[in-house]
Amino acid sequence: MGRKAKTPYMQMNLDDRFLTLSKRGQDQIINSRLGHFGDKTFNMINPDAFLVLYSDGGRGPSYLQGYVGAYLIKNMLNITVDEFILRVESDIAIQYALHTTGFRKQPFSRRNFFYFIAKLEAYEAETGISLIEKCFECTSSSMARDMGLTRPGGYGRIKKRSDSMMVRTHAAHLTRPGIVYAVNHDALVLYNDLCGMDHISPSLYHYFDESDRNAVIYHNKESMGEKLASLITESCQILELMEEDEWHDFQEYKNLVRCIEDQTRTDENGKRIPKSNGEIDGSSLQSPKAPDATARTKAGKTHVGFVANVTETYDDEGNSLITDADIQKNTHSDADFMRSIIEAKDDPETEEQHVTDGAYYSSELAEEAAEKGILLVPTSLTGKPTNPICADFQLSADGKELISCPNGCKPIDQSYDEKTGRINAKFLHSCCDSCPLRDRCIAADQKRAVKVSISRHMVNRAALQSSLNDGEHKKLARERNAVEAIPSILRRKYGLDNILSFATSRIRSAFFAMCIAYNGQKHKKFLDNHRVKYALA
Repeated sequence: MGRKAKTPYMQMNLDDRFLTLSKRGQDQIINSRLGHFGDKTFNMINPDAFLVLYSDGGRGPSYLQGYVGAYLIKNMLNITVDEFILRVESDIAIQYALHTTGFRKQPFSRRNFFYFIAKLEAYEAETGISLIEKCFECTSSSMARDMGLTRPGGYGRIKKRSDSMMVRTHAAHLTRPGIVYAVNHDALVLYNDLCGMDHISPSLYHYFDESDRNAVIYHNKESMGEKLASLITESCQILELMEEDEWHDFQEYKNLVRCIEDQTRTDENGKRIPKSNGEIDGSSLQSPKAPDATARTKAGKTHVGFVANVTETYDDEGNSLITDADIQKNTHSDADFMRSIIEAKDDPETEEQHVTDGAYYSSELAEEAAEKGILLVPTSLTGKPTNPICADFQLSADGKELISCPNGCKPIDQSYDEKTGRINAKFLHSCCDSCPLRDRCIAADQKRAVKVSISRHMVNRAALQSSLNDGEHKKLARERNAVEAIPSILRRKYGLDNILSFATSRIRSAFFAMCIAYNGQKHKKFLDNHRVKYALA
């Protein structure tokens, strides 16, 4: 049998701090979100899942479940590790949440807490698995069962809705010369620390002057292009210094190579020259301190960092819970998130209804979703509107043959283009010239016939456009509006934009911990309402 995490015996004794409180004080703690955490969420944590952090033979904390709970509470209360260590010694509510009110000395130390966080980060870097994400999946599925959200609702489907949000990084937003300078500086400092100054060209010595960055970036009167060209020349010199394989595993070297590829192209003489601004991709390096952060423009504003997606399962009685969440580089589109959700569904027998905005939708995704038992319902559509009359063209089941036009006429000739998915059909002038729909039709006059180019995508999109204004779609749009409050709550209440780390793994873990905290509030509200409902019955 595998090793199991040690869980201290939790029976309350006569000296328990919780028992020394008045009845009023006990009730206040039990009815608080920390009380709910201690009574419900804490018991859903599986400490055995975190033993892999210490499988190298290192001695982990004696109360591993407590450290997992402490990490979740730190993010729930939006406080630092130091603040948590200070408060846990005197705050009985936190002790109740972690089942430590009976401990003479609290089993938490600053050193072990940071060691636990570092272990989480190292494990994700090595395996790509976030243990806090696994904890989120475990707790959310347990809460969803309690709340009855795993059972189909109206129309025999489980109801879901999604929204995405930008998550900014705390790395400074740098100009192009600023990025190249920072990368050059970091690489030279690494080289100097390991090999000294002997092989560094005197022309690069200025990087070791503390005031040099301002002199190069701000006080230099050269144009942006001249600054870039000069800095890129120095980048190539530094790259030559680090050509040996021994440098290739250092992050500073990887940033240098990536920066040169992002910022330059090779001219006809084989020389590296700066790219124009329009040639720089959003996935390019934005800061050497946050190499995974990317840039994306949304609603006219440029965001540097990551993008998160939350999917909420809800019912007709006002209960809801985040059951799926993800965080990626912010070049990841909403459609990419939806594709991941579709691919992750492994039970085609369970029908789902997924309400989204137009950015999550495409006809291809709708077809893929239908194969997995998901009805994808957009509340709006992006892009140029399709002519409404396209919805009345009759196509074959496979979408490769046009049966009739909206007026009932059949084509005299047609062909299907595999590349574009379009049907190119021809109709007689006698059919089209007298047609009452001619002014609104997509048909184009030719010398011998009238040509129509149509596809199943156009027919489906036009039909969907016409249904967006009916009562059912408007009702679904109102239901989806509730999920748009989640980004605001995660920012204001849990400090999503104030995660003081450049490490992607720490940002991911903190995000999933915040989702667990949000779900805890929803679960508590459900249980409170449930008790009131049956008390009044």
